[in-house]
Amino acid sequence: MNKGIITKISVTLIVIVLVVIGVVSIAVSGRSGRLGISDTDGSSQTVANQPVPVVVTQPARRQLSRDLHIPATLRAYEKADLYAKISGYITQINVDIGSRVRKGDVLLKIAAPEVNDELRQCEAILEAKQAGVQAMAAAHKLKKITTDRKEQLAQEEAISPQELDEARGHLAEAKANVKVAESEVAVAKANVARLETLLNYTTITAPFDGVITARNFDHGAFVRSAAEGESLPLFTLAMANRIRLVMEIPGSDVPLVRVGTKVEIHAKCLEGDVLKAAITRTAVALNPSTRTMRAEADIDNTSGRISPGMYARVTVKLEVKENALLIPSKAIRVRGRDISVLVSRDGIARSCSVETGYDDGIWVEIVGGQLKDNDLIITSASSLVAPGTPVKPVSNMDLTAL
Repeated sequence: MNKGIITKISVTLIVIVLVVIGVVSIAVSGRSGRLGISDTDGSSQTVANQPVPVVVTQPARRQLSRDLHIPATLRAYEKADLYAKISGYITQINVDIGSRVRKGDVLLKIAAPEVNDELRQCEAILEAKQAGVQAMAAAHKLKKITTDRKEQLAQEEAISPQELDEARGHLAEAKANVKVAESEVAVAKANVARLETLLNYTTITAPFDGVITARNFDHGAFVRSAAEGESLPLFTLAMANRIRLVMEIPGSDVPLVRVGTKVEIHAKCLEGDVLKAAITRTAVALNPSTRTMRAEADIDNTSGRISPGMYARVTVKLEVKENALLIPSKAIRVRGRDISVLVSRDGIARSCSVETGYDDGIWVEIVGGQLKDNDLIITSASSLVAPGTPVKPVSNMDLTAL
């Protein structure tokens, strides 16, 4: 083998050996420093045996008020789009947007001359039919008298049985004619009533007390009836002296919301004031698309401070628990399905399993487990402290002052 190659290989091996020796020396030196090995007196003490300073606090028992903060909409208690039932020209408008009206007030009138003409025609037909009934009734009366006389003559054998049968036939025919004429009169009356009803719709009145929030037509405009395809209402009427607060309750909180649940309403129009109300009705069932339940509360708005369509923030008072056991949320340790806290007992960190309830991110309710009221819960360095580690409590937090 070439001496040059052998020399290079030897040098390389020497360098590798020197590097390995250096790394091992550094590692040993670092380990000795961490373990605190003393070369002077031969004693040794590890950092692991030194107590770890930790901040602790005790659980607190106090009233727990669970609130739900959600957006809501303020809507008119009642709202109606008013359409024309009959086509025609607008001849009179008595209101505009913002007008306050009472139930039964005339809002608008429509002229429908064709319907008026048709009504007069139907009334004339009705009169003719009624006259026909009178004529048929007179004919029937005469046939009845004639038949009665022939009955008597037939008993005296003054006429043949055939003449009597003919008289009876004429009487039955006259009676049927009266029935037909009376039916025609009934049909004519129905036509007249239908047209009179349609003409009643030429006057649009307010169905309830409220304020006009929309007006879409002017004097002289031709409007079609809704039945003929008109999609634009004449007016929109809203009841503004009473407001519906509409909110959507998340499915997880639905069991805690019922009729009578208290709510607090915050809105810019209230200028810092907070309205208090109670839920008046709930949908009971959840909306499948949102998994929320609709709930409503009625608000008196006689002062006019609230306008329908406004946005509000609502605080729903879900539940109040007396003497609830609370600890800081940051003390909770989750390992898979196990939930625990670290407590300091006799200077040693020990794991204590717990069952949690309501958690708002700051405080968590403890509803079960091994935690005791006088335990010192480790709230700091919990990720650096393992169960069995010596610890030294350094301060306490007084939760009862909160």
